[in-house]
Amino acid sequence: MKKYNVINIQKRLITIVVLSTFVVMALFTRLFVVQVINGNGLREMAISQWERSLPITAKRGTIYDANGLELAVSYTTYDVYVRAVNVEDSVSVATVLSDELDLDFNKTLEKVKNRTVSETLIKMQVEKSTVAKILKKQLKGIYFAENNKRYYPFSNYLTQVLGFTTIDNVGQSGLEAYYNTYLKGTDGYTISFSDVRGKEISVETTKYLAGTDGLNLELTIDVGLQSIIEEQLPIIMQEQKAKGVSITMMNPNTGEILAMASSPNFDLNNPPRENIADLFSISKNKTITDVYEPGSTFKILTMGMALESGVASLDDTFYDPGYRIVDGQKIKCWKHIGHGHQTLTQGLCNSCNAVFIDLALRLGQEKFYSYLDKFGFGKTTGIDFYGESGGIIMNPALVKNVDLARMGFGQAVAVTPLQQITAISSALNGGNLMKPYFVKSIKTSSGQVVMENSPQVVNKVLSSDTSSKLRVMLEEVVSVGTGKYSFVPGYSVSGKTGTTQKYENGKISGTYIASFVGAYPAQNPEYILLICVDEPNAGSYYGSIVASPYAKKIFSNLFTYKNIAPLNIENDFVKVKETISMPYVEGLSLADAVSKLNALGLQVEIAGEGSFVLEQLPPAGTMLFEGAIVQLTC
Repeated sequence: MKKYNVINIQKRLITIVVLSTFVVMALFTRLFVVQVINGNGLREMAISQWERSLPITAKRGTIYDANGLELAVSYTTYDVYVRAVNVEDSVSVATVLSDELDLDFNKTLEKVKNRTVSETLIKMQVEKSTVAKILKKQLKGIYFAENNKRYYPFSNYLTQVLGFTTIDNVGQSGLEAYYNTYLKGTDGYTISFSDVRGKEISVETTKYLAGTDGLNLELTIDVGLQSIIEEQLPIIMQEQKAKGVSITMMNPNTGEILAMASSPNFDLNNPPRENIADLFSISKNKTITDVYEPGSTFKILTMGMALESGVASLDDTFYDPGYRIVDGQKIKCWKHIGHGHQTLTQGLCNSCNAVFIDLALRLGQEKFYSYLDKFGFGKTTGIDFYGESGGIIMNPALVKNVDLARMGFGQAVAVTPLQQITAISSALNGGNLMKPYFVKSIKTSSGQVVMENSPQVVNKVLSSDTSSKLRVMLEEVVSVGTGKYSFVPGYSVSGKTGTTQKYENGKISGTYIASFVGAYPAQNPEYILLICVDEPNAGSYYGSIVASPYAKKIFSNLFTYKNIAPLNIENDFVKVKETISMPYVEGLSLADAVSKLNALGLQVEIAGEGSFVLEQLPPAGTMLFEGAIVQLTC
């Protein structure tokens, strides 16, 4: 028998105590780490294993027009989920879901049986009536989460302006995308608890965390005015066989966009998502993103530059033989036989290229470019919209006189329709370049204002005196030979047409953009309208024939909508009666045809070159008013 002395026993006791102490300290340390240091994380992991959450999509904010009419709203729909561990009869559940939701049975059954995930999304944005049918079946394992679906009461109105959302309620284009942060709100959740196998413990443990609705937008758009221009889009497309049309109406004094529409368009409630390339192309707001050479509507701005800088006055006279030679190049006027002697105002009324070549050359490159900058060309306007183009202007160091000459009448410079209407607005409103905008205010559902836009002057471009002179001149442009209030009988409308040839791969393509810009009232504009018709193909490409007639309809409807009474000027009403029958002039010499038409009080625009008339617009027998513009093709 082995004997132990006292010393050996003490050593063993000390060893045991030390080891016990170490074990206790290790356990204490581990408990400290688990409970204190990692406690919150482990607790969250545990809860995540017990919790089953389904999102409650926040209600997206409503978009209103300036009158409080709803343009984009959201209504409650439901997302359908399946929790496979709670399903008792997979075939029955798959049958009900596939039948009611119009889904493939086999794919649905595969999802219903999938127990490797806590829940599986079956379909999003299911209508309430369909959900009610599924609920009647009382099948276990099917769950519903609140969602919202976007609805546009005016269908294809404002297609490119409003834009649309994804199926997940995220703004994808237009104002829906630009203001998505404000519109989307904050999602809520429903949370339930399950056991270790994933089965729900009890309905009583379910928690509901409410979301926050999105904010509402109040636009500057007036649906009444929008409907007026929307009605003209398909008419122009059909009658002019055009590739596209864009129409914009603005308040020139504030920069507020009152109406904006483009064609082709589509129903916002049913975007053509099957072809992404087509969807992207049609949903682009080309008024803001695409550029074109403005042509003769730009002459308004060149005239403003010349008057403001003092290089021209109303007393100046010009002679137009039908062309100017600059840097050895012959630049023709649209009227190849020339306008002869004319005043500055007559040069604008006649839209004479030669006059504006002279004005541009008098200004010189440096001064001309300084005004381009003041008018906002070559840079974005800052409108509240994604994808805006700044336009294209030549490097001033590379500009020759021949380039400057062409810029004077709206060629060799590329602008967006938005830039053009904004610049012309500044020329007519007293000389203030305004920042254009769509959204007037952002509000909560209770009406509290979160953000507000107000008119913002970007630049002082022209003096009020120069602006006043331009307004008088432009009113005369639309009334020469027809009476002061004849563009729309009884109303003082000013305006200017434009025709420009398009380029493709750096070369003239043989296609055109016809345009018209008009303002009302002529001497104190509250409305300014720009129509651009892309590639008209119905026989004419002049703005006076392709765009101007539709501007008359739009202004006429505007006066009816706004209940604006005509001025009672009897003499002017007599002048605008359609009393002239268009004669047959095809086959005549150009000189004889022009003489015959002028004798009747008609204005003539000439297409092509040659000595004889091949075609005429309108056809013989059409009733016209005095001063109407007709086209002869030589």
